Amino acid sequence: MNPPAGEVLHACVQNLEELVAPQLTDPHAKSALMCVRMLINHVILRLAQEGPALAADCAEKHQLFEGLLEQGLLDPALASEIAELLVAPEPVHTPIETLTARDEAWKRVTERALAGLGEGMDRDRIRRQLVTQVTRENAFCGPALDGPLF
Repeated sequence: MNPPAGEVLHACVQNLEELVAPQLTDPHAKSALMCVRMLINHVILRLAQEGPALAADCAEKHQLFEGLLEQGLLDPALASEIAELLVAPEPVHTPIETLTARDEAWKRVTERALAGLGEGMDRDRIRRQLVTQVTRENAFCGPALDGPLF
């Protein structure tokens, strides 16, 4: 996705601080703007840090309850539920920054391939993938931008 979500949110905060805040005179409106700014900054931090924290938390709980289960210290009904959770390995977190960098590398290759394709190459297959990419990205825009403008 271009730009990445963190950059979009940083731009929102910057616009609020530079364009909206100076226009506000009502103390209630200023307070509301400050809360919105803090919430957006909170989301920025969560985008960057929540994935690794969740992965670590799941891995720690997996290890903890695996040990408790082995020791037979759990109620049988709970032990059964935990055993079901322990069957699958905990997911490994891939940072958004890593996925974004990888996607950008693929986009650069795609652009170069389209620019240099010869007659024997299949432009339609590459174009179909680009349509899929744009459709996927548009799925984030429509719902977010729906509603009254002012």
